[in-house]
Amino acid sequence: MSNKVQNPTQGGSKNFLWALVAIVVIAIVVVGFIVVNGQGKKAALFADREFADTTMTMEVSEDSITLSSPDAKADAKTVQLYEDYSCSHCAELAEATDAEMKSEIEAGNLIVEIKPLNFLDRGNIDGHSTHALAAAMAVADTNDPAMFWNFRTFLLEEQDEIVNLWSDEDFADALEAKGVDSATVETVRSGSGVDAANTLATANGEELTAQTGSLSSPRVLQDGKDVDVQDISQWIPAVLGS
Repeated sequence: MSNKVQNPTQGGSKNFLWALVAIVVIAIVVVGFIVVNGQGKKAALFADREFADTTMTMEVSEDSITLSSPDAKADAKTVQLYEDYSCSHCAELAEATDAEMKSEIEAGNLIVEIKPLNFLDRGNIDGHSTHALAAAMAVADTNDPAMFWNFRTFLLEEQDEIVNLWSDEDFADALEAKGVDSATVETVRSGSGVDAANTLATANGEELTAQTGSLSSPRVLQDGKDVDVQDISQWIPAVLGS
């Protein structure tokens, strides 16, 4: 009787295959965790921010979002604020003047027509300015002035974290985490408002150029002219004192 000697490599290929499958599965799980965790951190960037309440009212038109008080005074001053959500100077102006602007609007002294731009996308409809604006307009369409104000503030104050880094998916996740209704979230997620945002912003750019001869941001206009101040951060006292 002879003893059969087993090949020491017999079954090795199967073991190797299963080990490889296990490694791939683990890698997929790890990558998935990293992606989900990253998305969660992005959403929390907006969701965890302090939420500012407001008594302002909001009216959305084909080219602007008008913020005013329900008790606006008869002599309240009206201005047009042109801003681009990729513009660092717009962020600086917001940081310097938004608190005062909000206070004067709520007091009935000021009416602000926000007229968004996207010229910093340089004609690229897939640029950040356009997609951020599409998300902002979707929020504005909910007729929730406080949510719009807070989201606009977020777009300006967190530019270092979001410009050219966030997608429609990220904007949608952030709004969902903040409790915005599902229909608005899905509008943002699908990017269905991007074309309209581009049309609106382009028209505002053309209007600003026609009125003043140049296209830049931020700009504050009253009666079709730039508010006459050397330092744009002083536009509110200049307007209210006029």
